[in-house]
Amino acid sequence: MRVLVTGGAGYVGSTLVPVLLQQGYEVRVVDIGLFGVSHLPNEAEIIVADVVNFDETWLDGVDAVIHLAGISNDPMAEFSPVLNYTVNAAGAAILAHAAKKEGIRRFVFASTCSVYGFTDNRELAEEAAVSPSFPYAVSKLMAERALTCLTDDDFRPIILRKGTVVGWSPRMRYDLVVNTMVKTALVDGRIVVHNASLRRPVLDVRDAAAAYLKALNAQPSLTGIFNIAHDNYTIGRLAEEVAAALRECDINVSIETQSRWDLRNYRVSLQKAQELLGFRATISINQCVKDIVERVHFGQNADFDNPLYMNVEWMKLTMAEKQAALVLD
Repeated sequence: MRVLVTGGAGYVGSTLVPVLLQQGYEVRVVDIGLFGVSHLPNEAEIIVADVVNFDETWLDGVDAVIHLAGISNDPMAEFSPVLNYTVNAAGAAILAHAAKKEGIRRFVFASTCSVYGFTDNRELAEEAAVSPSFPYAVSKLMAERALTCLTDDDFRPIILRKGTVVGWSPRMRYDLVVNTMVKTALVDGRIVVHNASLRRPVLDVRDAAAAYLKALNAQPSLTGIFNIAHDNYTIGRLAEEVAAALRECDINVSIETQSRWDLRNYRVSLQKAQELLGFRATISINQCVKDIVERVHFGQNADFDNPLYMNVEWMKLTMAEKQAALVLD
């Protein structure tokens, strides 16, 4: 079975692609290469291209699509609103329409729990009203609506609304809540909490990969939206669990609590994914933190000031370089 993974060289994709290969899938990756592609296994077929510039040959011999490609967080979306809506909304619609036209039944889409917006701490199921407040989540919801319009008996998309993904990946990031806490703990000896009471669903990147595998192997008739997370955490509880894991690694840090307003506050029900997808996350924050620390101890991703690990900083840098090259030409 051949699977097309767009954005396969990204934070989640570079964890997922090796899993798919180990499971015996043939994997074709289409990735723009913003963060490089050399960290992907040689067994994957790699096409360096922009998903918006769709090429129908990408779907040759493909049995399923996992669409991860996109502008991946709020700072990137705010830095380039045009790219955000073009890639996240239009890119998903273009690819999904082409996949349906080719008779590809299974299309798995990377969405986000941030589409729920600010809530009053109710636990939200997938049928709850959505009210995204920022361009990133708005663009993901637009893509969800496009997939819903295309759904019929022969095209059965599965939409995974993931919580904040954290943990070590071959394409590492330090702009994600737990990863940032570990970084500041190792660099400054402290964890900074902007608002301890805000809630987020969180999951390790390896659990995210496992969720995509479950969606890929689901009954062909299954379609719909699924919340995916390990648990719902307050930012304060996350900080405490990160600090506890670091203490077990003989690293003692303080927790500095501030009070900053934020419109992102949501907690979600995980029951539907457990019952229909058979997915239950297994990797704790403790395991997640210890894995990052171990990698750093052995020199992996230990150059914390490298802008490659901060999505919006790397985006600004590469776009500036491209503009400079155009001027020189």
